Amino acid sequence: WKVKLGDTVTITYEDDAGDSSATHFPFVVRWAPAEIISIYRSHKTKESCERLREKLPKGDTQNGNDADEVMVEIRWLYRRDEVSGAMKKKLNRADSNELEEVFETDIVELVSAETILSPLRLHDVATLSTGPSTIAGMPCIHYHCSRFWSLGRRSFVPSGSADGRLLRGRKYSAHKAALSKLQQIPPSPAKSTASAKKQRKQPEKAPQGTIQSVAISDRSRKKAKTEEQPIILHKTRVSCSDPFHVDVSALKSFYEDIDIIPPFDSYDNRFPAGKSAKMRRGQWKVKLGDTVTITYEDDAGDSSATHFPFVVRWAPAEII
Repeated sequence: WKVKLGDTVTITYEDDAGDSSATHFPFVVRWAPAEIISIYRSHKTKESCERLREKLPKGDTQNGNDADEVMVEIRWLYRRDEVSGAMKKKLNRADSNELEEVFETDIVELVSAETILSPLRLHDVATLSTGPSTIAGMPCIHYHCSRFWSLGRRSFVPSGSADGRLLRGRKYSAHKAALSKLQQIPPSPAKSTASAKKQRKQPEKAPQGTIQSVAISDRSRKKAKTEEQPIILHKTRVSCSDPFHVDVSALKSFYEDIDIIPPFDSYDNRFPAGKSAKMRRGQWKVKLGDTVTITYEDDAGDSSATHFPFVVRWAPAEII
């Protein structure tokens, strides 16, 4: 699973109360929606950063043994019952035919890439509610998002179009200088088609346009998530491609995307992907007697005979 800048994902976290009852289907851990703002790795020495920077034009950019784990800067998306005044009465999802609403925020936090659980899709119109869909065996949660909640102003503010969400998120990044090195702004991560149980303690007002402290959100872990002492809950396997920028003075290398093997152990067994051991660790074990789809060619080579969900001609079969 390739996670890119601007993607919306689900993040696992702990709060001070450690309230396990606050976990939500389709996971078995506490989670919340967020947007990926920046991706980077820290390095132990200036020399290693300089070597990495020199290799960039050659395409030989292995990070070496001195690189720390991958960190992601995220912007939280808040649910309706997490914003004071967003709803006078708690919304009964069982009686609603629309997608649950979340809000963009100006709350940015640093977490380990290991805390990413699954993809998430935002829709800018309140379409009919559906359960989680599936992407490569992972649950994909769908939300309606068309409003922006500013914690600094303690009010809703104009948000603009869904296509501008990526740039809005970067306004609150601590790494604007690094992000400015990107050659071009990637497109919006998802084409737009149109809850925590406890009320959060409202933090003190922060100056407009500043990054909020880690302690601001109830989604923060028991200990502050730092680069030096990240807290890993349900590990995924994370790997990087080539960095688009190396900041020698900050001892950091920045990336447009990372590759993640999903944490299937964190998925609820009621969700189909959570039941299947075939998908564990990104591998699929095919056994005698399994039924599968097989790709093939006939003599005519008729490409019009391909069938969804594949782009090749295929047929069902059993492994003997």
